[in-house]
Amino acid sequence: MDNKPEVSKLRSLAQLDADAIGAYDAAISRVDEPIIREKLNEFRIDHLRHLQELNAFILQFGGEQVPLKPGFKGSAMKMATAASSMMGTHAALAAMLGNEEFTNRAYEYALRFEWSEEVRTLVEKNREDERRHLAWIQDALRDRLWGLGRSQVHA
Repeated sequence: MDNKPEVSKLRSLAQLDADAIGAYDAAISRVDEPIIREKLNEFRIDHLRHLQELNAFILQFGGEQVPLKPGFKGSAMKMATAASSMMGTHAALAAMLGNEEFTNRAYEYALRFEWSEEVRTLVEKNREDERRHLAWIQDALRDRLWGLGRSQVHA
């Protein structure tokens, strides 16, 4: 398989994760509820791991790593998340819901490509993280988790 298209596709996914980190930073900095901040930080760490692991493959295939800074779309996503987050936890989670829906679609689309077995395994693993993020945010919004006690949130 020609690695140039593979590098380009990996860079797109890595940039998406770098962009997501910025959006999580914006939401985390504006959410007061420790329960929600803790979970959002957990998801931010997942995106950071995705970026690092994707960058390892990018380097392996002779490409240039994606830096931990948002691209144009990521800057817009971060600004929109920051603005929404100023309106409270519900708005912050709603903004993150949209971001995670976008990330989920991107990872689903990425699985349509022909990858080496090693890369496909990583993309599938990352997609599962994205599904978990999306499901938790959907549940948090539905159940208004920020109003519950800590023991009820982790149940």
